[in-house]
Amino acid sequence: MSDPSLADVHVDETPPRVTQPYHRTRSGMLTGLFILAIFYTIYFTSALLIPIILAVIFNLLLSPIVRWLNRRLRLPTGLAAGMVLLILLSSIAGAFYSLSDPATRWLRDLPTAAADIKGKVEAFRKPVKDIQDAASKVQDLAEEATGNGGDSPAMVTIQGPDLTQMVLGGTLSFAAGLMIAAVLLFFMLASNDTLLRQAISVIPRFREKKQLVEMIREMEDDISFYLLTISIINGGLGLAVGGLMYLLDMPNPILWGVMAAVFNYVPLLGSMAGIGVVTLVALLTFDSFWAILLPPLGYFVLTALEGQLVTPAIVARRMSLNPVAVFLSLILWTWLWGIAGALLAVPILATFKICCDHIEPLKPTGAMLGQSAR
Repeated sequence: MSDPSLADVHVDETPPRVTQPYHRTRSGMLTGLFILAIFYTIYFTSALLIPIILAVIFNLLLSPIVRWLNRRLRLPTGLAAGMVLLILLSSIAGAFYSLSDPATRWLRDLPTAAADIKGKVEAFRKPVKDIQDAASKVQDLAEEATGNGGDSPAMVTIQGPDLTQMVLGGTLSFAAGLMIAAVLLFFMLASNDTLLRQAISVIPRFREKKQLVEMIREMEDDISFYLLTISIINGGLGLAVGGLMYLLDMPNPILWGVMAAVFNYVPLLGSMAGIGVVTLVALLTFDSFWAILLPPLGYFVLTALEGQLVTPAIVARRMSLNPVAVFLSLILWTWLWGIAGALLAVPILATFKICCDHIEPLKPTGAMLGQSAR
């Protein structure tokens, strides 16, 4: 006979509920690990990802041109893509060929010219040298007082690759990446509408197909407008800098104009680097104070006018970027990919922001990166 006292006992067989804070903590930890894994992958696959991103950016920039050639001139898409790509590669090769000789000459003469720079800045070095000598004497007295003034332990030096190996390896890597980007860009330009039609065929409803086509076209138009506008502005800045350097009797003004156009793809840091290079060249070229001062001062004025007046007046009509987001993007991509990351940081950020503006769940993120002016 069962015990009647046990019949009234209620046993709760449901498992204990996990508290909500635990779920949030675990979700946050998994998200953080996932983000770290993404950064790890991006860092160690830079040789593969950089050509792919270059191809994607140039595809967004050149796709409207290929479609225009296809619809207006009735050229086959493959032929139009080949023509556009050939013109692009020819322009890049011509620029490199025309500028390689003066750039190589400046790099070759730089060690010899260091003596001239040393003589011109000797007046500024003397106080620093006095401080260094005083610090060295204090260090010697400290070593004598502590009894550590004997022979220092032998240093072991690990010799790395020489300059020739580094330059050769970098050139081969750059050429391989450029070839990958060019081939991928051709296939993307030649099959642009084909890829879009294949993506549309997967969607069952006509309304959703129409929304997808409209969103992709708007994104493509906005991204191509931004990239094309920034490229035109940078080209205009290069012409202005080159003309100013010519008026100031700077050697190879075309070289410094092209340098200004390329460096301007990197906000703030590119301008600072350009001013530093122009100052160095002015020190090597001129003797008087004002002749040395005018080239970097003029470079600074032109880049300041471009950054504060020209670009905001033109680009902000359709899209603007948050300066904090731009700076953080520069830091992130420069840390990940070096110089290539610095050049691609702003185009990547602009592309991501435009995508966020056109995708409903990501619109708050797009608003944080910079509100659209439309």
